[in-house]
Amino acid sequence: QDTQMIIGIDVTPVTRGSTGVGFYTRHLIEELAALDARENFRGFAAGVRALDKDRIPFPYRRLPVPNRAMYWLWDRTGHPRVDRLLGGLDVFHAVNYVLPPLARARGVLTIHDLGFLRNPAWFSPKIMAPFTRSIRRDAQRADAIIAVSEATRDDITAFFDVPRERVQVIYEAADNTFAPVPREQAARSVQEALGIRPPYLLFVSTVEARKNVTGLLTAFARADIPHRLVIAGAPGWRSDEAYARAAALNLGDRVSFTGYLSDRRLFPALYSAADAFVFPSWHEGFGLAVLEAMSCGCPVITSGVSSLPEVGGDAALYTDPEDVDDLARKMECVAADERMRATMREKGLARAGKFSWRKCAEETLACYRGLL
Repeated sequence: QDTQMIIGIDVTPVTRGSTGVGFYTRHLIEELAALDARENFRGFAAGVRALDKDRIPFPYRRLPVPNRAMYWLWDRTGHPRVDRLLGGLDVFHAVNYVLPPLARARGVLTIHDLGFLRNPAWFSPKIMAPFTRSIRRDAQRADAIIAVSEATRDDITAFFDVPRERVQVIYEAADNTFAPVPREQAARSVQEALGIRPPYLLFVSTVEARKNVTGLLTAFARADIPHRLVIAGAPGWRSDEAYARAAALNLGDRVSFTGYLSDRRLFPALYSAADAFVFPSWHEGFGLAVLEAMSCGCPVITSGVSSLPEVGGDAALYTDPEDVDDLARKMECVAADERMRATMREKGLARAGKFSWRKCAEETLACYRGLL
């Protein structure tokens, strides 16, 4: 008879209105709970933001201490030890860059992206400072590290001097609500919700320096196409540069900034009605939006850097994020060629089918078991 393994997972990011790491954690814990494994799961949460309780499928303990204060305490005192707080664990999985002090449990650390070490100018120092201080030490202390792409794994081994075999690549996936919506119906939904009619090209992400929205706007202004450009995402670090660029290029109503769209149900329609998803980001740890677009049958033009070719495979068109003329030409090609779009659509759907949250959960569970 196997003894039951007790696994603790950081559920702090599972809040309402969550983005990247929140989606990752939520899907991972839902799938782990659904695997019918013999393991016993417990959650730990710090922070003052309300948790999305319905999304946490096992018991958890919450310390309502602001995250920064918690990091500071762990950093300076080495307490509280999370495995003790949860009544003793075999493994604790830290999902968001910071591995808390542990008394006896093995530590697993997920690292999503090290863009902030590659180029600090892409990120708000306020947000990255707490991570930057401790991440090297935490990576070296972890018994296993999960990287969400080979590109991130390369960064981890390069920046932290961690043996490659201690880092395992486990891919994320798109939510299963991302599926093609019939075009007429998709166009109707988008028009009702946002007042936008096709034809349009689409960008989905926080509007921030790393995403190269200024380059996208410049290329779009040079492309000779009848389309509108829809930029769907909340303002982020240095977003004012993007808004200023749109104004300087006199793009007027050819560009629509939608801001943060709280209704997640709109996204499959938004992708399905677009002629292409254009994402010339400078750096991505995984590039989930590319996968979401492909899952909806939307042709993808993206940067051939960091993790993006791993996600897009042979289904996407790649461009150098510095080369706005090349990006403009690729937008023209895809926008003008119905047959090319149909081919890209088929390839994208096939490619997206290779990623699943179930697979992510199975591989993550195997990682936990491998430590004991």
